[in-house]
Amino acid sequence: MSFGITAVDYEARIDFDRLRRDRVRRALEQLRKSGLGALVVFDYNNIRYITSTHLGEWGRDKMERLAILTAD
Repeated sequence: MSFGITAVDYEARIDFDRLRRDRVRRALEQLRKSGLGALVVFDYNNIRYITSTHLGEWGRDKMERLAILTAD
């Protein structure tokens, strides 16, 4: 069954808040397992995964943007 992203009252669809929380939780779990204090990401997809932000396609090849996720 394929669920859309449009909200309806007759079924639970994608819970974007939970999706965002789970992504950060998983990233933090892996960061803590690694023993590192922080994670610095430059890749467009990694930034979007960790921060839930979308810059747009024009920013995909720009390496001036980064995100930092700290273990604590």
